[in-house]
Amino acid sequence: MPVRRQVSFLLKTFLLAYPREIYPMYQKSHTDEVSLVERRKQLPAILVLLLNTGLMWFGFFMLIPLVALHATRDLGVSAALAGMVLAVRQFVQQGLGVFIAAIADWFGYRRMMLCGLLIRVVGFSYLAFAPDLFHLMLSGVVAGIGGACFDSSGKAALAAISRGYNRETIFSWTATVGNIGMTTGPLLGVALLRFDFKVVGLASATIYLGCAVLLLLFVPFIPPASVHTAQHYGAAQVFGQLGLVWQNRPFLILNLMMAGYYILYVQINITLPLLTVKLTGSEGDIALIYGVSSGLAIAFQYISVKVLRHWFQPVTIIGLGTGLAGLGLFGVAFANNLASLLGCVVVYSLGRLVVEPMTYIITAQYATNETMASYFGFSALALALGSICGNLLGGWLFDLGNHTGLIGLCWLTFGAISLLIVVGIFWFQSYQARHSSNFILINEKVATHLPD
Repeated sequence: MPVRRQVSFLLKTFLLAYPREIYPMYQKSHTDEVSLVERRKQLPAILVLLLNTGLMWFGFFMLIPLVALHATRDLGVSAALAGMVLAVRQFVQQGLGVFIAAIADWFGYRRMMLCGLLIRVVGFSYLAFAPDLFHLMLSGVVAGIGGACFDSSGKAALAAISRGYNRETIFSWTATVGNIGMTTGPLLGVALLRFDFKVVGLASATIYLGCAVLLLLFVPFIPPASVHTAQHYGAAQVFGQLGLVWQNRPFLILNLMMAGYYILYVQINITLPLLTVKLTGSEGDIALIYGVSSGLAIAFQYISVKVLRHWFQPVTIIGLGTGLAGLGLFGVAFANNLASLLGCVVVYSLGRLVVEPMTYIITAQYATNETMASYFGFSALALALGSICGNLLGGWLFDLGNHTGLIGLCWLTFGAISLLIVVGIFWFQSYQARHSSNFILINEKVATHLPD
């Protein structure tokens, strides 16, 4: 039996062995009518996409948390400039994502993901050997282009191929396997750093190469829309969809609020690792920060999302999670040892773990089948704006605190930002309730303007 068929058989057997009460992916969505036979055919591809998510997070967090340390310690740049490197990579990835996602709705999600993974391999390999700040920045741009290609198209591929399944469960599992990668990646990264930063970069690039191989072998071509629609797509129709997304005012307002949340979100990649090394003097303790954060997500994300969804709407959960994450960062201002810092990270992580699945769910609800990648790509602009502001602001405030002695300034600022965002999110919820009829009309308008 060929290897591909053997793996597919094992994946199907593994998933079908679970009772439906334990593994509720089998619950049909309310809108998608897909036969049981068709859903079983989709299982290997769904599981490989989930596996790839975990591997990509593993490779990413093996390397990225150590970039700021490498830049400040080995290349002699300031924390602010190290934050700029991270900000540029994030901005390129999320900023280009909106345009590349629109192309992916025509080009095909699998093809776009494959291109992105291979570009990311080149980018991380380049980053491993970057001799100075300029090359470090340029390698971040290349890596960001790769991420732009596979990020939104990967989410859209999972949403498209999971028709007939419970998407809330799918996206919760996506976040869970990602957090497993986030937990274990820094452990290997710190271990390999004892040899050299180049080893860390090359190991991370190799993981992305493996993801490309898995995608090529086990995930079929995923048509984002009907074949008839794809045949009539042209450049005007592809980028015209972005204009239709732009007309969805509630979606735009929500993403503006989310940009503020992402300022808090990226601190785990810049200020928290730097503070950990400052408090303990050991880069090995960075892995503890990620272990606590992602360990909580692995243990509680799925169940917390399921419980909260019984009582609250996704937007409400995003507001509650943002407030909790901000409270955790606010508490860091008073942390003077590793134990108190980890306590703040616990609060911060409990807020983060409920927000991400809700953003996926809301985006999928706003989108039509034909505009799935366009919506996910457009929502990535919120991450782009928040990330560049968060990395630059975090690095600058950390340097300012060290130079002036006002160490808590950084964390008090993030606490204030979270309060503003929570107020904005709950205002948006009331706005959405008052304009619910307009939201329906906008979705109908998007649907009727698609090529037939």
